[in-house]
Amino acid sequence: MKRQIVMVGPFPPPVHGLATTNAAVRSHLEALGAEVRTINTAASSLDRSWLARFGRLPSASRGWVRLATMRRLYRATIYLSVSGGLGQVYEAAFIALARLRGMRVFVRHASFAYIDEPTRLARILIALTGPSAVHVTQSQGMADRLQTIYGMPLVVPISNAVLYPQTEITSVCVRRELRIIGFFSNLSAEKGVFDFLDLMAAIEAEKLPLQAKLAGLFQDTQTERAVHARLKKLRGAQYIGPVYGADKETFLSGIDVLVFPTRYKNETEAKVNHEAMSHGIPVIAYGRGCIPEIVGPDCGKVIDPEEPFVPAALAQIRTWLDDPAAFEAASRAAARRFAETSAQNERRWRTLLSDLTGNDTALIGRPLSKQD
Repeated sequence: MKRQIVMVGPFPPPVHGLATTNAAVRSHLEALGAEVRTINTAASSLDRSWLARFGRLPSASRGWVRLATMRRLYRATIYLSVSGGLGQVYEAAFIALARLRGMRVFVRHASFAYIDEPTRLARILIALTGPSAVHVTQSQGMADRLQTIYGMPLVVPISNAVLYPQTEITSVCVRRELRIIGFFSNLSAEKGVFDFLDLMAAIEAEKLPLQAKLAGLFQDTQTERAVHARLKKLRGAQYIGPVYGADKETFLSGIDVLVFPTRYKNETEAKVNHEAMSHGIPVIAYGRGCIPEIVGPDCGKVIDPEEPFVPAALAQIRTWLDDPAAFEAASRAAARRFAETSAQNERRWRTLLSDLTGNDTALIGRPLSKQD
């Protein structure tokens, strides 16, 4: 009999990396015939103000009541995504309630904030999960650091690359010439949109033959006004708007390099890096979270977050403009690296899905080795 699964975390809307990842995991579980119940704790907008974050309390409270009153939860599974800040107060309460109801606990760590700067709140949350909980991270490096800092026994590194269809790789259009750089994310200062605009201003100052495209939702109206004001000063930069489905495919087909100067303290892999590389698009990014484990020197440029972004990114762009053969090689390497990352993590992902749905107990009681 399939095990009942309760998923707790944000789901779209609004659209952002964690919400879309949770939705993809749910789809994979349902495709296996699992009975999945969703407790959606998403905020009503992308606004990251204190007031907006406090606004999650009503949805979290309704979620606690649902979890407390659901039937047949003993030995059922809870799969919960952990955020990076005070949202862990809500999440810790869900974990404690799940343990009281005899549920098996699977925790997906979706932030580097409490790895880069360990917190007492994260220690409390992890202690509440119990010794038999399964902790999921996005890379081996992230898993190693979590184990070193917090000491949990069972950590499974699984890249989110496994959530994206392999069929995308077969239609990769190899980039042979660098003409258009792109920024694709929720548009905010912490995701690097202003660093991207600074880079484009430097490109235009040097009269390099490049254009720029931006796509995504604005975090707030203040950011929207500031970005549009900057765009008026740039001749070759265009804002496309939010893109989903076929529009996203069109956007990715129309750029040659993804520029991702993220300053986001919670950043792990960043979904956009996988999406770009699966289309043969090299990446220039700040090396936050797991990004240095994803983007290699053969398929892009990872810049130390302590260094200024524009000079290093501009130097890489000049290299590719001067050497189209090197750029084409980087494009091929991006698609190849995505395929390798996905394949390397597929076995762990299938094993985890089997464990979640009750078809396998391979993970229970032992850490998954780096060779598994």
